[in-house]
Amino acid sequence: MLQFLIERRNAALLIALFVVCFMLMTVSALLQGRSTFIERGLFSLMGQIVDIGDAPRKWAVGTWQRYLLLKNAHEENVALRQKLLAFSANHARIRELKTEIARLEELLRASRNLAAPVRLARIVAHGGSIYGKSLIVDLGSADGVRRDMPVVHQAGLVGRISRVSRGVSQVLPLLDSRSAVSVIAQRSRAQGIFSISRQGESEVRHMPGGAGARPGDLLISSGLGGLFPKGLPVARVTEVIDAKELFLKVRAEPLVNFSSLEEVLILMTEPRENPWK
Repeated sequence: MLQFLIERRNAALLIALFVVCFMLMTVSALLQGRSTFIERGLFSLMGQIVDIGDAPRKWAVGTWQRYLLLKNAHEENVALRQKLLAFSANHARIRELKTEIARLEELLRASRNLAAPVRLARIVAHGGSIYGKSLIVDLGSADGVRRDMPVVHQAGLVGRISRVSRGVSQVLPLLDSRSAVSVIAQRSRAQGIFSISRQGESEVRHMPGGAGARPGDLLISSGLGGLFPKGLPVARVTEVIDAKELFLKVRAEPLVNFSSLEEVLILMTEPRENPWK
């Protein structure tokens, strides 16, 4: 019996309190509703006991509510982080689109000054050999591209088409030592051949001494040879050494920054007949 009461102590306690309260109510009724000191004390004790017994439930309910609040806060935090990441990605894409639009607008302005129609081509790969670097663009014979078509940028001449397949083409840039351009100094009208050696040194060969070339002079294509139209910006003179010889030693740097090229313009020139066939 004692073991049963221990196991059911909460129920037994409540039953005992109920019996005590019933007895007190009976006594109170006999006393015509007048409460006694003992009755008030027992009621106060019963309230404290009930509060103590209900404390675990209140603690559990409060803990559960705090857990729900923390869980909701965590879920909201995760959702906000995802939105922030999405916003950052969209912002990066928008910024990239703005940069691309600015580049294409510059190319468009440059194309208005060209005598031949142009096609916009994107650089899809870079190649290299013992002679220098090459570029692969995303236009080919299916787009009307042919070998030896000039390739330009808003900054100046890039090179020429050297190989063509149906979907892509290879560009032989000025950086390749096999590439050479006949140029004219825009200020002095002195002529020479601009090229870059295998060691990466750019120079203007065969510019006559006394031609008056100076650092800062702009070199443009002369149009000789019929490969490149006349007037395309090519390079700028950086150093002139007059060795009192037949030709000057002239250093020049290309105007195009080949390390940052992403798009180029292909001049859709008509093929020229070779009179020496």
